[in-house]
Amino acid sequence: MTWWYAVVEARHELQNPTSPEKIRELGARLDLGPDSHVLDIASGKGGPALLLAETFGCRLTCVERAPEFVAAARERTAAAGLEDRIEIVEADAATYELGRYDAALCLGATFAYGGLVPTLERLRGAAPLLAVGEPYWREWPLPAGAEGDGEERVAEEEFLPLSETIERAESAGVRVVSLIASSQDDWDRYESLHWLALDEWLAANPDHPQAEEFRVRGAAQRARYLAWERAVLGWAIFVCRS
Repeated sequence: MTWWYAVVEARHELQNPTSPEKIRELGARLDLGPDSHVLDIASGKGGPALLLAETFGCRLTCVERAPEFVAAARERTAAAGLEDRIEIVEADAATYELGRYDAALCLGATFAYGGLVPTLERLRGAAPLLAVGEPYWREWPLPAGAEGDGEERVAEEEFLPLSETIERAESAGVRVVSLIASSQDDWDRYESLHWLALDEWLAANPDHPQAEEFRVRGAAQRARYLAWERAVLGWAIFVCRS
């Protein structure tokens, strides 16, 4: 079976609605330097790790369970000549034994621990500074006709407006000390790269047994984004002190 996210994120260097500049800004807010050791949970293809290692010279331990993303991260790390700075660990975050770090990241992947609060509760003992990327509603209540389906619907029901998202984070015993919010350009780049990657895959694999399933799923997600999500869904990196 071909994994959906391996297809639609084939072109993504950053697998969240953010930018290289904002990842570098995150590194500055975390006060990273050559002596810093950073944990990156559910690190994907290693996009943030590469930027942080290149910019600040820090060391990173990246934990990712998807073999497709692990392979891509290792290839990108080797190509950048950063194998001495970035360690890629293929493991499930839920069972990975944490050490002690200067900062810990979980960008857009709090599902790895079952949600925002469990993620912060798990990571707060591993580092004094934490950074989590999480969606929130920029408009509430949602506009008429706003609806999701399947996995997307389940996820969207968990989101809150920004102030309540921060309250939820701080219920885990941390203090949110900064945030770096996504722009509309960040969102459009992130979402439309899905469209492009899927279109290329479908053109190259017209007879694949999952082609029609992926075509339908991609069309539904594109329609939902354009119809209402683009106007109301936000995403931010929350920097927390544990």
